[in-house]
Amino acid sequence: MTVVNIQDGSTCLFWFDLWGGQVQNHTYPELFSFAKNKLLSVQKAREVEPFHRMFHLPLSEEAFQQMELLHQLLQEQHFSDSTDLWHYIWGSPLFSSKKAYLHLTGHAQVHAVFSWLWKSSCQNKYKVFFWLLLRIDSVPGISSEEKQ
Repeated sequence: MTVVNIQDGSTCLFWFDLWGGQVQNHTYPELFSFAKNKLLSVQKAREVEPFHRMFHLPLSEEAFQQMELLHQLLQEQHFSDSTDLWHYIWGSPLFSSKKAYLHLTGHAQVHAVFSWLWKSSCQNKYKVFFWLLLRIDSVPGISSEEKQ
């Protein structure tokens, strides 16, 4: 849920944080399986020379290709001496539980009948009954004999 704007790389985990537009252990899963230190900071990864010393050798062909891509990404990253800047994916450095909840749950399209049902002024027991009835009718693969 957070994004880092890397400056010196000291507070950003190389494999697990979102930097360079991606989370590296998801983007390079084969290479990640060969990593010696999975909790390495970006700053420490930048200091490793040669780059392949971060991994258990020998690498598979796919892991080697991923290592070259990752090394190129790290070399293209611009670094400075100031501290890393963190913000949430909604663009603010301030946490909002509402925005976090909306991000985690997403938005589901709901048929208008369900919205109408919950806004109606009948008793809740009738709302629940009709809601269950509508849900059963919308389940694919249930024949009309099974519904009765």
